[in-house]
Amino acid sequence: MILRSLLGLHNVAPGAEPLDGDPDAVFDAVLQAHVFVDGVDYEGLAQNEGLRRYAATLSTWGPRTAVTAFPDDDARLAYYINAYNALTLLGVVDHWPIDSIQDVRGRIEPKPGFGFFFAQRFRLDGKTVDLYRLENDTIRGFGDARIHAAINCASASCPTLESRAFRADDLQARLDAATRNFVSTPPHVAVVDGELRLSSIFQWFAGDFEQHAARLGKPADVRSFIAAFATPEVAAAVQAARNADLPIVYVDYDWSLNRRGNVAAAPKESE
Repeated sequence: MILRSLLGLHNVAPGAEPLDGDPDAVFDAVLQAHVFVDGVDYEGLAQNEGLRRYAATLSTWGPRTAVTAFPDDDARLAYYINAYNALTLLGVVDHWPIDSIQDVRGRIEPKPGFGFFFAQRFRLDGKTVDLYRLENDTIRGFGDARIHAAINCASASCPTLESRAFRADDLQARLDAATRNFVSTPPHVAVVDGELRLSSIFQWFAGDFEQHAARLGKPADVRSFIAAFATPEVAAAVQAARNADLPIVYVDYDWSLNRRGNVAAAPKESE
């Protein structure tokens, strides 16, 4: 308790009754009502009880407490991706209005983002979690670098937040599509002025991308991962950058909120 007080840690309570029926159908409705190609309608989302009821359901239900409902890794991973995205949205609306997730601060702030990713505590599947550990200990534990294109940290430089929930039956196709969108659109990946410019995500999680590329039988580097999932045009440009030995430059991350009008509306391929 002393540590929690010192760090300013606090629980973000769902504050709503759990759902009956299919929780992901409700999350679908929430996303479709408030997530657009140019960002998230946080003003409307803050008034939508569906998000809180979805979070309330996840607080006591999941792969740990309802084992038979999650029979394989696809079911479990879909659950955790949805949970991360939903709790991130909840973390924003519970502090609304803010301009950046870095505006959410604990009593101490050893680095920017600490208050949002670590100091906020949520109930998930009968346990207390924070977003940092949910991502790094649980979701990354599946060993699939495509998750970095599927989870969204509510910031302008994040990969696109999907407008529907992930489900086990089409998870692999959805992860492929999300990754293709991520690695095929600037500013996440671009060859500009003699440089291969990449999102900082590729630097922060380089090991994940390298290991995934190696499992695909490709050279164990970030460029190989990008080329494996990108559109043919982008893959060719990345390969040409490699052949020309162009330097890799990691683009500064824009932590401003991914609210409507603050996100470039990149075209999306059909899934």
